[in-house]
Formats: sequence, structure tokens, C-alpha cells
Amino acid sequence: MRRHIPKEYKEIVIHMSLNEGVSDRFICRYTGISQRAMKRLRKTYRETGEVVRMPLDAGRPRIIDSLDAMFLEGCIERQPDISLSELQDLLREV
Repeated sequence: MRRHIPKEYKEIVIHMSLNEGVSDRFICRYTGISQRAMKRLRKTYRETGEVVRMPLDAGRPRIIDSLDAMFLEGCIERQPDISLSELQDLLREV
């Protein structure tokens, strides 16, 4: 069963494994980390240089691009009391 391993703990384990030359078997025995988790941790570190993967895109994909967003921001700066329907109409015209 998976359990959370804190980032600081992972950094120490990677340092022991890669820099100090401590064997995985020794690390696993004394830290309680499984050998599979050690392999995943080392792979993540080699691929990213970090011990924790950060999600690339979190959340829902955007519907408008950055150019449209800048256009809408400009419209709001010029006319702060503009309604949403007016913004939609302006965006459709462009």
C-alpha cells in the first residue's frame, strides 16, 4: 500500500543513494521505503532533477488564448463598467 514520503525525506534518500554510494537494500531496510519506490524516486530525479513531480497543467483547459485575454483586459481598462454580454460581442467581432 502506498504511503506519503515527505519531500525532505526523499532528498536525503537520493543523496544517500547517488552521492554517498549507500546501497538500495540498506536504505530500504533502514528507512522502510520499498525498492519499487526507490526505483521510481531515482527515475524521477534523473528525468527532472527533482524528487517530486509537479503537474504540468492543473485544472480545466482554457477556452481563450492569451491574446484574447489581453484584449478583454484592455476593454475592461478602457470601460470598467462594460457588461459581460458586451465583452462577448466584442470578442466575437475580433
